[in-house]
Amino acid sequence: MQPVTSEPGRSRSGFRLVLGLFALGLTMVTACGDDSTAQDSRADDETALAKLDERQAEAWAKGDGTAWAATFTEDADFVDWMGGHLHGRATIAESFQQGFDTFMKGTRWSTPEKRTVRFVTPDVALIITSGMCVLQPDARQCRAEDLSIQTRVAVKRAGNWLCTSFHNSRIRTGGGPGS
Repeated sequence: MQPVTSEPGRSRSGFRLVLGLFALGLTMVTACGDDSTAQDSRADDETALAKLDERQAEAWAKGDGTAWAATFTEDADFVDWMGGHLHGRATIAESFQQGFDTFMKGTRWSTPEKRTVRFVTPDVALIITSGMCVLQPDARQCRAEDLSIQTRVAVKRAGNWLCTSFHNSRIRTGGGPGS
């Protein structure tokens, strides 16, 4: 049986094939997109993570343990540069407020020399800041022996980024393994 044609020499089945291929191509372009939405989302997340850093620095500068701890998840872990371990937002708030009221009074964070962000998944980011220190009230720059590196794991929950893990270590300046 001959296919019905709409034009001389053209069959409806050929037209359907072309139309089907066009629809398939359009579907693929729509599904794959130009990736601008994903790039916009990533840029928004990077901005939100930078604001998380700013909130932490501001809370520290104000000596506000509650605001500092509010940048962490309820079940967060914090490891200080001497190896002390705090677990949970309430414990972090209490411990840091004690520090802000005493030996950390008037201190502030320096700007890190380097900051990297790596998205492990769309809702989990590894943030590493290095070459920063806690500046004493009268200090303008870090002493080499005070420089540290922080490794943070941030998670996105209900559209908000919070730290779930924060590990602070001194930067080794000479000799020995890892220096």
